[in-house]
Order: sequence, then structure tokens, then C-alpha cells
Amino acid sequence: MDLLHYFDPVDFEMFECADWANKKHTLGALLQKNKEKLNPEKADLLIIGVQEDRNAGIPGSGKAPDEIRKHLYNLNRIGPRFKILDLGNLKLGHTANDSYFALRDICEHILENKQTLIILGGSQDLTFGMTKAFEGRPFNMVTVDPKFDFKKGIKTINSENYLNLIFEKQKNLYSYTALAYQNYFVDATDVDLYNNFHWDVKRLGQIRYNLTSVEPILRNAHVFSFDMSAVRYLDATGQSMCSPNGLYSEEACQIARYAGTSDELNLAGFFNLIPENDTSSNSTNLMAQIVWHFLDGFFNRKPEDPTEDSEDFNQFMVDMSNISMTLVFFQSRISGRWWMEISDFENRKNDIYLIPCDEDDYKNASHGDIPDRWWKNIRKMHKRQNK
Repeated sequence: MDLLHYFDPVDFEMFECADWANKKHTLGALLQKNKEKLNPEKADLLIIGVQEDRNAGIPGSGKAPDEIRKHLYNLNRIGPRFKILDLGNLKLGHTANDSYFALRDICEHILENKQTLIILGGSQDLTFGMTKAFEGRPFNMVTVDPKFDFKKGIKTINSENYLNLIFEKQKNLYSYTALAYQNYFVDATDVDLYNNFHWDVKRLGQIRYNLTSVEPILRNAHVFSFDMSAVRYLDATGQSMCSPNGLYSEEACQIARYAGTSDELNLAGFFNLIPENDTSSNSTNLMAQIVWHFLDGFFNRKPEDPTEDSEDFNQFMVDMSNISMTLVFFQSRISGRWWMEISDFENRKNDIYLIPCDEDDYKNASHGDIPDRWWKNIRKMHKRQNK
């Protein structure tokens, strides 16, 4: 598959270097050099722009990719040997559906090559095209959004209800988590519906109280979709929600970095930035920094596997008398990260796997309380087995 056939290449001459930046050490200079020397198949990470907003609730995000590049290219290159390429902007077809299917083909190729793809949107319904690449293989998805982009009973797709089609069509969606939603934008019946689906939700307040709690969730994700509207309006005017509450800039960047460090994550999309609402360019600058933090996390990935017989992990076994079994936890001696063993206690030898967790899960188990994360994954396991 020739990826370059899908894109209009980047014209690096149209992006000026800021006065404060050392051009030699900028990400833009590295990308320009790699464009001449690095084959797309050899890149570890690829960036593309998708100027698609025909199904947006509020149009304007189609102009975002090149505006993001203006700021992103001025930022630190992270590493001089970073194998990263910007392929340019996707050539748009006659309809938004053409963009979804083109994105599916591109993402399938990325998955087969075990590469990572960053998508500069565009509107968030492009997430549907990303998930279509997982037909035939299970995947986990995390979205960052102030509300649930789900409207029961509606069959058409737009940036406000794209989750309808993902939940209905993508039968291989094993786990989904909605991060940073704000309760006053979400009806209680929708929260109940998500719980019935065995999806996970984390309110903005929960994240602010313990930001590190999102790291285990993102460590197990394959698809990451970020909506700029999740950031409070004071920090990002270039959006459609205009809510006084939301993520602070630093929180948004940290979440993106956690996503970048995930060993499993292949596809990350950054959506719903509306440049014409961004009169100071602060929102566009922030989105560039959010993307940069994802890149920084990716570059500093340290893959760890507790299933390997390694002295790099501490193992903790906790007897749980109420379910007549032992919960097994692993902690990395290098990074401090935690994992928990999940097993079907009725058929334990045949179905054991590890999921990321945090120290609080171990502490809860030590006090005799079965972690919620354990129960939720057991339910998901049974749900999948019974399909």
C-alpha cells in the first residue's frame, strides 16, 4: 500500500520559524529532513491532517490541521533521531463517508505495520473511521470529552453522536472509557446506559482529584480521541462548547502524555479545534502542545511485560476469602506502574490475563475489598464469552 497516494504533501516553506525558536532543533526541521530521507514504512510514528468537518455539529474544524502545524513545528524536536513523518493532509472525497473509509484503510495499514498514527482533525466523528480498522480484532478506546457523543435511536452520524455507530457496528470494542465528562452536560439515564454496556466513565472532578488515575486506563487503550471542547473556555476559546469549566491546559497535556506512553496505543486523534473562534491563536497553540506531549510520551515509551520471568517486577498475592481465590498484583521496580491479574475463578487455568491498575487497587484488595476494576473486567470477560 502506497500511503503517499492518499495525501497532499506538506509544504514546509509555508510555515515560518518563530523568533524564539532554534530552527535547527525544531520538530518542523526534523520532519522536513525525515521527509527527504525516511521511508514511511520505516517510521515509528506518522502524522496526518484530515480537513474533514462536513458532519460536524458546528463547522470550522476542517481548517485546523495546518493551523496546528504552525505552532507544532516550532516546538522542540524531542530527539534528533526520532523516526517521525508528517505525510500531509488527506485528499478528501465527495462525501464524509469517503473520509471514514480512507481513514479505515490508512489505519489498517498502520496496525499491520505496528506503527503509531496521529490524526490532526477535523471533527470528532472521524473517530468512527479510526475504529473501523479494528474489524476482526478486539480493541479498547478512550475519549476525552465534556459530554457523551451518543444519542439513542439516531442512525445518522455527526460529531455529536458518532459513538452510536461505533457501539452498534464495532462488535470488537472490548473496553470504552469516557474521560473528563461534566455532569451538567450528561443525563443520568445516559450514565446508567453506559454502566449497562459495562463502559467506564470518569468525571472531570474525579480526574482533577487524582490525575494519575487515568494512566492505567490509557495504558490499555488502542484508540485515543481528544475533543478540544474538554478544555475550559478560558484556556481554549477555539471550540464550540464555551464552558467555563473543563480541563486546565496542563491537565490536557498530561493526559495526552499518558496516552503517548501507552505500549498498546496505535491511533490518536485530536479534534474539534475551530481556528476562526481562536482570535488569539492560544487554542491552536495549546492543541499543538497537547500533540507535542503525546509525541514526548511516545518517544519515551518503556514497554514492560510482567508476564515475562523478570526481576524487574515485584509480585504481591492477596487472599480474598469472599471469592475463595487469590488476587495477584505486579509492580514494576523501574517505572512503579501496577498490573492486576484477571482470571475467571470458575475456569482459572484457561483464562488468565493482566490489566493495568494502580496502587489503590492493591490497597483496596489488601483491606478485603475487591477492586471495582476487577469486577468490571470479569463482567466484560463473561459478556464476550457469551456472545
